[in-house]
Amino acid sequence: MNAPAHPLPASQAVQSMKILRATTQEVVVLVAREPGGSWPSLRLLIDGQDYATINPGALATGDATVAEIAIPLPALPETRLRSIAVADARTGALAPGSELRPVSKTKPLRALVIYPAGEVYDHDKVRWYRAPMEKLLSDYFNIGDMIVYDSTLKLLDYAHLEPMKIMSPTDADIARYASEFDFVFVRGSNFIHESMEWFRAVEVLEKVKLPVYAIGVGAQASQNRRIELPEASKRFWSIVAERSAAIGVRGAFSAETLRQNGIRNVEVVGCPSIFRTRNRDLRIRIPDQRDIRKVAFSLRREADKSYTADPEAYLRNQKAALLKVDAQSEMVMSSHGEQEEKAFFLRDPAAKEKAVAEFTRTGWWNGADDAAMRRIYEKQLFSFFDVEHYDAFARSQDLAVGYRVHGVLPAVAHGVPGVLVAYDTRSQELAETLKIPVVPEAALAEGGWRAVYQEAALNGLAKSYAGSYDRMRGFLDRNGIPHRM
Repeated sequence: MNAPAHPLPASQAVQSMKILRATTQEVVVLVAREPGGSWPSLRLLIDGQDYATINPGALATGDATVAEIAIPLPALPETRLRSIAVADARTGALAPGSELRPVSKTKPLRALVIYPAGEVYDHDKVRWYRAPMEKLLSDYFNIGDMIVYDSTLKLLDYAHLEPMKIMSPTDADIARYASEFDFVFVRGSNFIHESMEWFRAVEVLEKVKLPVYAIGVGAQASQNRRIELPEASKRFWSIVAERSAAIGVRGAFSAETLRQNGIRNVEVVGCPSIFRTRNRDLRIRIPDQRDIRKVAFSLRREADKSYTADPEAYLRNQKAALLKVDAQSEMVMSSHGEQEEKAFFLRDPAAKEKAVAEFTRTGWWNGADDAAMRRIYEKQLFSFFDVEHYDAFARSQDLAVGYRVHGVLPAVAHGVPGVLVAYDTRSQELAETLKIPVVPEAALAEGGWRAVYQEAALNGLAKSYAGSYDRMRGFLDRNGIPHRM
């Protein structure tokens, strides 16, 4: 068997062998030397039948302790390739990633998504679910989740998409998933924390032998601390780790959280939202301050202890920043799901009255006659229910600043410079991963956008963008994730 081997750094060895990716043309295996220094012989099985025995020692070069071996597969009808497995020839132990159906390289692919965030139209565009006006006004939903879902769809290559039922799947659902679909993915979101609920996802995945990919997922905490995941979450992430080359996380804090919980094949990739235009050679504008007029301020008014250690100071700083930016520019405040802001955006009189009462109660407004805040809410508020509208809005701005990761990242994806306020681990680690300028809450509150607009930092973002893009694309390639980057 002529299977080329590529030496890898020993730091990537997480077990003696593992299937990194399998297509209908080849299977790529990560293999490590045994403690005595010899290489384990491998057996390749196709649909449970022996196909070949591979000796990595004849293929690896030099003193490599870990190698990546690409094994070509026979040209069989794809209907015959139901599962690929690699076993230790001596012990018979199967490598993680075995017994999954290989991903086709020729036919249109069908994908399952865990936890969608909105309804899909025109193949890869997302809008929030249609609902009566009273439900839109009363429900909170995170528009950032909608943006990252939309962005992930724009990166992936698929012909058909369906949500995977994890709350009440039937046996017929599971059987159809197993027979008709090609891969499963978890969209990027705050899925790594103590309270995450996966319902019956583990049960479904254990029965549906497909690759599972996680792209830009993250841990959530108000400050850098150890997160002990419940056993159900550990099992879920173990399955994802077994069925992919690596779990793609947004930053170092998320990577360390998974490692502390026993999940070790993790790779930092950032967030799909900054790559949503699929333009590696994106030019991020860095105008002279004198030319900046239109500034988008992304609001995140609601916050609890999971997002900030001091909610009262957080709210006070945010209002000061909002008013300061407003005084310095033609500001538009973008709202990303809060009920009270939707009351103004949808212009519902009764809901607006309730919103003002809430603003007054929390000190966000200085009473119902707070003229400056009323003007902003009546005249300078932008919200949206489909991601396309945010794209159009972002392209019209000179600068994006504020508290919403997904008020800044998708703007940067269109070449608009952006600055994030750091108030939790999520914003901090994404800023570090993607070289987004990040500032303390007090900096924007005291000096407005002019105090935080630093050309050197923005030049760093512009220069690093292609490298960040390549890192995400390389992650997709190494996992065998069908993509369009």
